[in-house]
Amino acid sequence: MQLIKINKRQRKLIKKFLAKYHNREKVYLIKVFQAVAYLVKTGCQWRMLPTYFPRPTTVYYHFRKWNNDDGLIKFLHRLNTIRRVKQGRNANPVMGMVDSQSVRSALPQSQKGVDGFKKVKGIKRQILVNSIGNPLLIDVTTANVYDSKGAGHLINSIRTYYPTIALVKADKGYVGAEHNHENFRLECVKSNFGTSEFIPLEGHWVVERFNSWLDNYRRLCRNYEHYLSTAKTMAYFACVMIMLKSI
Repeated sequence: MQLIKINKRQRKLIKKFLAKYHNREKVYLIKVFQAVAYLVKTGCQWRMLPTYFPRPTTVYYHFRKWNNDDGLIKFLHRLNTIRRVKQGRNANPVMGMVDSQSVRSALPQSQKGVDGFKKVKGIKRQILVNSIGNPLLIDVTTANVYDSKGAGHLINSIRTYYPTIALVKADKGYVGAEHNHENFRLECVKSNFGTSEFIPLEGHWVVERFNSWLDNYRRLCRNYEHYLSTAKTMAYFACVMIMLKSI
């Protein structure tokens, strides 16, 4: 049994991603990739991976390699380009939507904080998607960090990985993080939530929809990671799996 059925096109893309990690070891990295995908989807513990996958210590060893560089970010960028071209769109996005998602922590000893507004003790994911809802970038902070401060690293990453983005839309939680750069503009819009004439933010539903997609991955509906960097890599892996399904 495998988590996802990989067709020839998907296998070719995964092999390109794994090419830089190949070494003299005998393990088949495609199976390692599928093992991590299984763990992210089912939420099982590392040592409870089924025996038809490589040993848990081997899988974790390679996962740590992916955790220490930006290979998954570049792979996600590649998948986004393919998806956009397949839909007849421009290969590079010009607009993005950003929002945060607070997630409760399941471990007593882990990096976490308290989101006083949502009453959540755990971590917070800063998520950037394009205008059609495909994931672009993710950053993870403790839940007590305000959106306007927590989005700083994400905003800087936009210029690195997606220089064609000219406009990023967000809600009023990001007021104070507005940056008018020569490459893009962060626009914070206030909705009239709670009034008799509620009008949602235009186009903002795509990032809310993506937040719900992440909840389908049991490793992400609670934070089971000790470190923020590991939680970030798990989230990126879920993004890659979501994009692979659409190709």
